[in-house]
Amino acid sequence: MSETLDHSRTTSQDILHLAAMSLSAAPGLTEAERTARFHAVIQGAMEFQPTEPAQTILASLVLGHHLAIMEGLRDIACLTLTPAQAARARMVTVAQTKLVLQMLREMRIGRKETLTRAMAEADGPAPGSAGDAAFEAPVAQFLSAYAETLSALGNADTLTPDAAAKAREALGQAMRWAPAATPREDGSVSGEVTGSRAERRAMMKRNGAFKRTA
Repeated sequence: MSETLDHSRTTSQDILHLAAMSLSAAPGLTEAERTARFHAVIQGAMEFQPTEPAQTILASLVLGHHLAIMEGLRDIACLTLTPAQAARARMVTVAQTKLVLQMLREMRIGRKETLTRAMAEADGPAPGSAGDAAFEAPVAQFLSAYAETLSALGNADTLTPDAAAKAREALGQAMRWAPAATPREDGSVSGEVTGSRAERRAMMKRNGAFKRTA
C-alpha cells in the first residue's frame, strides 16, 4: 500500500512539473514571466489538493485552459474586431468556459470517488477527508467566476473589447494563489519547486523530452 502511494505521489509530481514547464513555455513570455508562470501553475494546481494522478491531470488542464482564456481575453481587449470576428470570439470563449466548468465538476466527482474508496478500504473516515473544505474553496472560486462569465457571455451576441476586459478581470478573481509560493507538504504532491530555464530543461531531459526518435 505504501509503495502504491509513493508511486502515485511521484507520478503526480512528474505530471505537475511537466504541465508547469509546458505552460511556462508559451511564446512571447520573458524569462521572468516564464518562471513566475511556472510557480503559479505549481501553486495553482496544489490549491486543488490532488490526491492521485487523475486529479493532478484535471487540475493542470483547468489551469492550462484558464491561462489560455485569460490570454485570449487580453488580446481581444486590445483589438478592434469586426462583428463577425466578435461573434466568433464569443462562441470560442463560451465553449472554453463551458469546458472549464465541466472539468471542475469532474474534479469534484473524482475527489468524492477517491475519498469513498479510501473510506471503504480503511473501514472509517478517509485520511485527509477533513481537508475537503480547503479543496472546495478554490473549486468554488473557479466555478463562481466561470459561471458568472458564462452568464454574461450568454446575454450577448458578440464579445466586445470592453466585455473581454471585464470578463478577464472577473476570471482573475479565481486566481487566489501567490505565483512564487512553495508547495505544501500535505502528502499529495511534494518536493522542491524550481523554475529557472536551466532547471526546467534538466527536468525535461530527465523525463525524456530530448530523446531522439528513429
